[in-house]
Amino acid sequence: MSVKVIFESMALLIQQHKELHQLSLKKTDLIKRNDIHQLHSLLKEESTLIRKMEETERARHKATLRYLEERDNNCPEGTVSELVKYLPEGYRNPLVKLQENLLLEMTRLREREAMNRMLLEDSLHFVQMTMDMIQPDPEAVHYTHPESKGGENVKGYSVFDSKA
Repeated sequence: MSVKVIFESMALLIQQHKELHQLSLKKTDLIKRNDIHQLHSLLKEESTLIRKMEETERARHKATLRYLEERDNNCPEGTVSELVKYLPEGYRNPLVKLQENLLLEMTRLREREAMNRMLLEDSLHFVQMTMDMIQPDPEAVHYTHPESKGGENVKGYSVFDSKA
């Protein structure tokens, strides 16, 4: 097995993470504009891309394991860090650079998604606060006569005043 497949998988993972980051930027804008319908379709697109990324990662992992097995190195994890130890000298630096670029893209994506999560949480808090203002707590709405004890009806008083 050639290292080419591993390099191609890593490059594809970087590209897919960049695409996901672009979707995340769009998601931020949609959250700010409160465009639920567009957000829903974007989430479907995001889900499809994530499945493709998972397939690419499985292919990279499988190729890494195969490469290590061919060299009688049984490393069950199949990580890029393990692979670098067994690669010829000319392939190490380019693979490490790909790994660093992938980690950079993953970090950028995590930061953007954390911001999106905070925006959504703030939006939910605002909606909850608005709902609380529109529909106050039923316990706080009931009027009780100042002379009554514990909210019980005092003798002679009823909920309906027939003399009114």
